[in-house]
Amino acid sequence: MDPEKNAGLYADSDWLRTGDLGKVDQDGYVWITGRAKDLIIRGGHNIDPAVIEEALASHEGFAFVGAIGQPEPRLGEIPCAYAELVADSSVSTEELMGFAQKRIESGIARPAHIEILDELPKTAVGKVFKPDLRKRAIKRVLNERIASECLNASVVEVAEDSSRGLVAMVSKPGEDEAEKLSGVLGEYTVPWEWSANS
Repeated sequence: MDPEKNAGLYADSDWLRTGDLGKVDQDGYVWITGRAKDLIIRGGHNIDPAVIEEALASHEGFAFVGAIGQPEPRLGEIPCAYAELVADSSVSTEELMGFAQKRIESGIARPAHIEILDELPKTAVGKVFKPDLRKRAIKRVLNERIASECLNASVVEVAEDSSRGLVAMVSKPGEDEAEKLSGVLGEYTVPWEWSANS
């Protein structure tokens, strides 16, 4: 057992901190609404992904929705959503963005990006597996930025690190571009390192 991992595990010596988020309604019932580690933190504002997911899930074309924070240089992260459509549904990303604008009241919670996947990654019990969505978002956002800077590099994969979380593994460009690329990637809060295969 690792004592460091158990530090702060109990509140007031009696209450186990599970990492769940919830609310107590006017009748005294406790409702679990999500997980603290799934919060999207946009420029200091905490956004519960359930707000986005519930709004988008009300669209008749959606089978599953997963909302996460994608990297953003100025704000740290901004909301984005991934969707799996019901069979034989044909919904455009533009339609979904318009739907989100109408259904999500808070402007800071509206997704900046919605992507439709054939199938969302899921856990063994059928819940959307958000770490895979985060990896996908990190790779997409950083590769788009690298391409916009006309740098000869890319995020080849996003790996899980026990101490740093998700780490972008980047192919190393020539020496003349490496410093500029380091500066670009340094604008994001996502840890990164050169890929061993580059």
